[in-house]
Amino acid sequence: MDKPYWSEVKADFDELDRFDSGDDIVKCISVDAWRTDNDNEEGCVVAKVILTKSGDVGIVYIDYIAKTNEKAQEIIQDVLRKIKQ
Repeated sequence: MDKPYWSEVKADFDELDRFDSGDDIVKCISVDAWRTDNDNEEGCVVAKVILTKSGDVGIVYIDYIAKTNEKAQEIIQDVLRKIKQ
C-alpha cells in the first residue's frame, strides 16, 4: 500500500475576517494539509471553499494535488455540503 501524500487534512478555519465587508464573499473556508504527523510541522493551505452573497460556491485549489487526492476531496466535499446548508 502506498503512503498517503498528506497525513492529515482539515478544514476548520474561516478566513472571512480577511475580506472587507463590501466584498461579495460570505464565507471562505481554508483546507489545510500536513505531510507528516509531526506536531511541529506547519500545515499548508491546499484549497479554499468560497461562498458568495449570491449563493455561488467555488473551490480555489492552491495545491493541484488536492484536486485528485482522495483525502483532500473527502474534506472538500464535506465543506461543500456544510457551506450550502
